[in-house]
Amino acid sequence: MVIIMACEKNELRLTQFDLPADKAYVRFVFLSPNTPAVVIKVNDIKVNGATTSGSGGLFPSITTAADYSATAPTGNLKLSLVNTGTANDSVVIFTNQLALTPNKFYTVTLADTAADRTVFALEDDVSYADSGYFRIRMINAMPKSPAINLIRIDSTSASVVTRDTIARNIPYKSASGFITTSISPLAGYTTLRFRVVNVNGQQIGAPITPLAVTTANKRSFSFFASGFANGTGTLAPLVTTFVYNK
Repeated sequence: MVIIMACEKNELRLTQFDLPADKAYVRFVFLSPNTPAVVIKVNDIKVNGATTSGSGGLFPSITTAADYSATAPTGNLKLSLVNTGTANDSVVIFTNQLALTPNKFYTVTLADTAADRTVFALEDDVSYADSGYFRIRMINAMPKSPAINLIRIDSTSASVVTRDTIARNIPYKSASGFITTSISPLAGYTTLRFRVVNVNGQQIGAPITPLAVTTANKRSFSFFASGFANGTGTLAPLVTTFVYNK
């Protein structure tokens, strides 16, 4: 008697479908002040379905989920204005080369203005934190500014606070690591916030209050410092809200 048995391999999956192994997974973040809405092309293949606003625009535009665009990992990145009434390019405002690794996740950030526009790519952390914690990363997209520090503030009022500098000396076009931090303020305090300052003590933007405990639990996020240290209006220093990486 011959008995043939088979079993199906148990596999831990993060997605419902297999992701193409030859693609890099990219979230484009356009923090170049006064940049108009643009078409994104990689190797002359259009990436975004509609134009993406500059100076704070994202593609994919969803910030409350880990949403990425499957993109050719190497080749020419081109940002252009749309020829009104058509899907054709009109004016190319920026070109650069992508040099990413297939099957990895990235934040690709556009910063600075005019002829000084630049793009830089940072690999994202798509792992989970333990329950009761989340991971945050601070990205410095502020050209011509000193390095920045990230401070955690636990407080009960404006005058009773505990401050903890959790990342120091983050230079332009760089980021802190993904920092694991509790989703709750310290015992005896009621409010948790994060503040960004440069190494000269200048405050960048307003403090950020993290997402609700149930939303932040076990997640990974990035947020950004952009604008110019001494800028005003649309060029003023700004700290963005949280963007989900996982």
